[in-house]
Amino acid sequence: MAREGLSGQHANDSTGVRSLYDEWATGYEADIAQWGYEAPSVAVDLLKQYAPTEAQIVDVGCGTGLVGAELSSAGYHDVVGIDTSPASLDLAAKTGFYRALDEHDLTDLPTAMPEDHFGGLICVGVMTYLPDVAATCREFARVVEAGAPIVLTQRTDLYEARNTRQAFDELVEDDTWTIAAVTDPMAYLPTHPEYQDIDVRYGVFLSS
Repeated sequence: MAREGLSGQHANDSTGVRSLYDEWATGYEADIAQWGYEAPSVAVDLLKQYAPTEAQIVDVGCGTGLVGAELSSAGYHDVVGIDTSPASLDLAAKTGFYRALDEHDLTDLPTAMPEDHFGGLICVGVMTYLPDVAATCREFARVVEAGAPIVLTQRTDLYEARNTRQAFDELVEDDTWTIAAVTDPMAYLPTHPEYQDIDVRYGVFLSS
């Protein structure tokens, strides 16, 4: 669900998000390419600093497989993808980058993913549609092994509006994870007309 074509108007409507990305699935990668989208490669570069390539990685909101392609190029070949859009998952399945793919409504927590299971988690361009930052991050920490990295992105406008740093720190305080890095704002969709004043931060966390 790495979706950047909206300004967040469907963030609290999982049915609307699913319908929109089902309709957009076939044109999504061409659209995103022309907007200068580099978040998948940046996020995978961060993940690789903390997760060995033999680790099983879960790509949360995998969409049509852009992050999966970057993971494959980086040497990760045991990758599971989850997404809310069946049409996107159908396209992701054709890439060959995923060992398994499952449909999940990521606003319905906890998910069916097993506890303490994955060697790393990556979530790129999806937090826009997951407004409860603390609950979402707790779920991410639940499904990875102790010490495993969680890499996620958050748009700068939503970073402040949703008290994202406060949520990150809350999970530190209760020993859910440690913060390895939160980047300064970086370019997100530099040629998208709606995103000229919106950047992205990357967060890297280690599950406790």
